[in-house]
Formats: sequence, structure tokens, C-alpha cells
Amino acid sequence: MNGFGRRLRATRAFAAERGWTFAASGKEEGALLDRLRGEPFHLPERAPDAFPYPVLGRHRHRLSDVMRGVYRDRSAIVFAYTREQEILDDGFGRRGRENSRHWIAALLDLPAPVPRVQVTPRTPVPLARPGVTIGDPRVDERFHVDAGDPVWADRALGDLAPVLLDGPARAWRVSGTSILTWTRAPSAPGIPLDQVDAALDRLATIAGRLTA
Repeated sequence: MNGFGRRLRATRAFAAERGWTFAASGKEEGALLDRLRGEPFHLPERAPDAFPYPVLGRHRHRLSDVMRGVYRDRSAIVFAYTREQEILDDGFGRRGRENSRHWIAALLDLPAPVPRVQVTPRTPVPLARPGVTIGDPRVDERFHVDAGDPVWADRALGDLAPVLLDGPARAWRVSGTSILTWTRAPSAPGIPLDQVDAALDRLATIAGRLTA
């Protein structure tokens, strides 16, 4: 409890120093998650014979440590997200328990809508959607790109290659007039405050290139 209280006070002070608002829990989570439709909030449908076995049960979404304010002249939201799943049947006999997954996410508003594009680091596990390539092998080997307009994504991400390849590989998505990044949290979420500015700076740089 003491650790939780210290984290809460530190996050509240961090937001106050920037003139941001802070809420320990997100009351508007439904509208926000619909606005950000896609990973990690909305899981893709799995085939009945997919491996591992599909887990049957309700999903519950919970936002916490929600900070809202202005960052580099753009509206920003930073929050912790928990997806809880009730296990009714996972194919191995487990029932009635909950699996929880935690993420930290940051969001910036865009001045105008751009075509949907999602960029995620490649993993050994192949994804259901094949993705698109942009012709730069450094980017194509490191990232999976899912785009509504492949021609636009090819041009836009080609220009962004130096930014994408600089530093750790990070997931991000443009959805309407928002650009979002997210990362897994290993346990009950607490926002790593020393990483907030770096995440928002990266989003602002990408947003600037996409909307130039």
C-alpha cells in the first residue's frame, strides 16, 4: 500500500508540474478505447483451431494514472491500461480465473486525419496479417507495417526511416487524428515517469513528419 501511495503521489506531482490534469482511474475509458481501436486494446479474432487455444471469457478494460495536458502544442494523454480476461475455458481445463495484462500508453492529437498505419517491432511469432514492405530492408526487417493505404505508407515511412531506426524499436499507430504508442508493463502498471518525455517527443517527431 505504501508503494502504491508513493507512486500515486509522484504521478500526481509530475502532472501538476506540467499543468496537466490527473485522474487515478479513467472514467471515460469506453470512448477513449473506441477512439484508439486496435492493439493492445482490441484483440483480433482467432480461428477456432488456432494455437494456442482461444480463451473464452469476458474482457474488461481498466485505465489508471490518466494524465492529460498539452505537449509541444499538441493535446496529450498518458495512461496505464489493464486488460483483464476471465478464463472460462482455455483448452487446458483452467476456468473461472483471470489473466491480466498491463501496458503503458501515450497519445498525441494530430492536426488533421491521415491514413491508418500501425508499426510494430517484428517478433518470431508470425502475425495473421502479412503487412506491407516499404523497400528499405532495415525497416522491413525490424518492423511489421499494417497500413490502410500501402502506397501512402511506403512514401511516409520511407521518409521516417531515420526516426524509426534511431533507438529502441517501439510500437505506434495512427488512428484518425491520434497517434499512439504503447509498451508492455511486466506487472501491475505504474507509469515510468522518466520515460514520458522521450515517448511523447518521439510521437511528436513522427506526427510532424506525417502531417508536414
